[in-house]
Amino acid sequence: MDKSWMHSDRRSKAYELGVEAFLNFAVENLLTTTHIRCPCVKCVNLKLFGVGIIRDHVYFNGIDQSYKNWTFHGEPWEATTNASRNVEEDDGHSRYSFVSEEIDMDDNDFGDFGSDPYEFANVIGD
Repeated sequence: MDKSWMHSDRRSKAYELGVEAFLNFAVENLLTTTHIRCPCVKCVNLKLFGVGIIRDHVYFNGIDQSYKNWTFHGEPWEATTNASRNVEEDDGHSRYSFVSEEIDMDDNDFGDFGSDPYEFANVIGD
Protein backbone atom coordinates (compact mmCIF):
# COMPACT_ATOMS: atom_id res chain seq x y z
CA MET A 1 0.00 0.00 0.00
CA ASP A 2 1.24 3.47 -0.89
CA LYS A 3 2.15 5.44 2.23
CA SER A 4 3.75 8.45 0.59
CA TRP A 5 0.67 10.51 1.49
CA MET A 6 1.78 10.41 5.14
CA HIS A 7 4.48 12.96 4.29
CA SER A 8 2.20 15.18 2.22
CA ASP A 9 0.68 18.47 3.27
CA ARG A 10 -2.49 17.75 5.27
CA ARG A 11 -4.41 20.15 3.04
CA SER A 12 -3.48 18.29 -0.16
CA LYS A 13 -5.65 15.94 -2.19
CA ALA A 14 -2.96 13.25 -1.85
CA TYR A 15 -3.29 13.39 1.95
CA GLU A 16 -7.09 13.28 1.75
CA LEU A 17 -7.05 10.24 -0.53
CA GLY A 18 -4.39 8.58 1.61
CA VAL A 19 -6.41 9.05 4.81
CA GLU A 20 -9.48 7.54 3.17
CA ALA A 21 -7.46 4.60 1.81
CA PHE A 22 -5.94 4.04 5.26
CA LEU A 23 -9.34 4.14 6.98
CA ASN A 24 -10.84 1.75 4.42
CA PHE A 25 -7.91 -0.62 4.93
CA ALA A 26 -8.28 -0.44 8.71
CA VAL A 27 -12.05 -1.06 8.61
CA GLU A 28 -11.62 -4.03 6.26
CA ASN A 29 -9.21 -5.57 8.77
CA LEU A 30 -11.30 -5.01 11.90
CA LEU A 31 -11.47 -8.15 14.00
CA THR A 32 -14.25 -7.73 16.53
CA THR A 33 -15.05 -4.10 17.19
CA THR A 34 -16.12 -0.92 15.48
CA HIS A 35 -13.28 1.01 17.08
CA ILE A 36 -9.73 1.09 15.80
CA ARG A 37 -6.45 2.47 17.13
CA CYS A 38 -5.83 6.10 16.32
CA PRO A 39 -2.48 6.64 14.54
CA CYS A 40 -2.41 10.40 15.00
CA VAL A 41 0.60 12.13 16.53
CA LYS A 42 -1.15 12.61 19.88
CA CYS A 43 -2.75 9.15 20.26
CA VAL A 44 0.11 7.08 18.74
CA ASN A 45 -2.08 3.96 18.48
CA LEU A 46 -2.82 3.91 22.21
CA LYS A 47 -6.45 5.09 22.02
CA LEU A 48 -9.41 3.49 20.26
CA PHE A 49 -12.05 5.53 18.42
CA GLY A 50 -14.58 5.29 15.64
CA VAL A 51 -13.60 6.12 12.08
CA GLY A 52 -15.00 9.66 12.16
CA ILE A 53 -12.95 10.70 15.17
CA ILE A 54 -9.82 9.08 13.76
CA ARG A 55 -10.33 10.94 10.49
CA ASP A 56 -10.52 14.24 12.43
CA HIS A 57 -7.45 13.38 14.53
CA VAL A 58 -5.35 12.47 11.49
CA TYR A 59 -6.32 15.73 9.78
CA PHE A 60 -5.95 18.02 12.80
CA ASN A 61 -2.99 16.39 14.55
CA GLY A 62 -1.30 14.65 11.62
CA ILE A 63 -0.44 10.97 11.36
CA ASP A 64 2.46 9.52 13.32
CA GLN A 65 5.04 9.29 10.54
CA SER A 66 7.06 6.70 12.43
CA TYR A 67 4.13 4.28 12.04
CA LYS A 68 5.48 2.69 8.89
CA ASN A 69 4.18 -0.86 9.33
CA TRP A 70 0.45 -0.71 10.02
CA THR A 71 0.39 -3.80 12.23
CA PHE A 72 -2.36 -2.37 14.46
CA HIS A 73 -4.57 -2.01 11.41
CA GLY A 74 -4.16 -5.37 9.70
CA GLU A 75 -0.86 -5.15 7.87
CA PRO A 76 1.39 -8.17 8.49
CA TRP A 77 4.42 -7.52 10.67
CA GLU A 78 7.81 -7.54 8.97
CA ALA A 79 11.29 -6.87 10.26
CA THR A 80 12.50 -3.51 9.00
CA THR A 81 15.94 -3.14 10.56
CA ASN A 82 19.16 -5.06 10.38
CA ALA A 83 19.25 -5.25 14.18
CA SER A 84 16.03 -7.25 14.29
CA ARG A 85 17.30 -9.64 11.63
CA ASN A 86 20.47 -10.30 13.64
CA VAL A 87 18.38 -11.68 16.49
CA GLU A 88 16.41 -14.11 14.35
CA GLU A 89 17.28 -17.79 14.39
CA ASP A 90 18.29 -18.41 10.80
CA ASP A 91 21.38 -20.62 10.89
CA GLY A 92 20.50 -23.12 13.60
CA HIS A 93 22.12 -21.08 16.37
CA SER A 94 20.27 -19.59 19.28
CA ARG A 95 18.77 -16.13 18.94
CA TYR A 96 21.18 -15.06 21.67
CA SER A 97 24.31 -16.75 20.38
CA PHE A 98 25.98 -13.46 19.52
CA VAL A 99 25.64 -12.46 23.19
CA SER A 100 26.54 -15.81 24.71
CA GLU A 101 29.70 -16.07 22.61
CA GLU A 102 30.86 -12.70 23.92
CA ILE A 103 30.26 -13.45 27.59
CA ASP A 104 30.66 -17.24 27.59
CA MET A 105 27.07 -18.22 28.48
CA ASP A 106 24.84 -21.15 27.59
CA ASP A 107 21.29 -20.68 26.32
CA ASN A 108 20.04 -22.09 29.63
CA ASP A 109 21.60 -19.16 31.48
CA PHE A 110 19.01 -16.75 30.07
CA GLY A 111 16.08 -18.26 32.01
CA ASP A 112 12.40 -17.61 31.43
CA PHE A 113 11.00 -14.35 32.76
CA GLY A 114 7.70 -14.48 30.86
CA SER A 115 5.41 -15.80 33.60
CA ASP A 116 5.88 -13.17 36.32
CA PRO A 117 6.41 -9.53 35.34
CA TYR A 118 8.16 -8.79 38.64
CA GLU A 119 10.53 -11.75 38.48
CA PHE A 120 12.95 -10.04 36.12
CA ALA A 121 12.98 -6.89 38.26
CA ASN A 122 13.70 -9.03 41.34
CA VAL A 123 16.60 -10.76 39.58
CA ILE A 124 18.04 -7.41 38.50
CA GLY A 125 17.57 -6.06 42.04
CA ASP A 126 19.43 -9.05 43.50
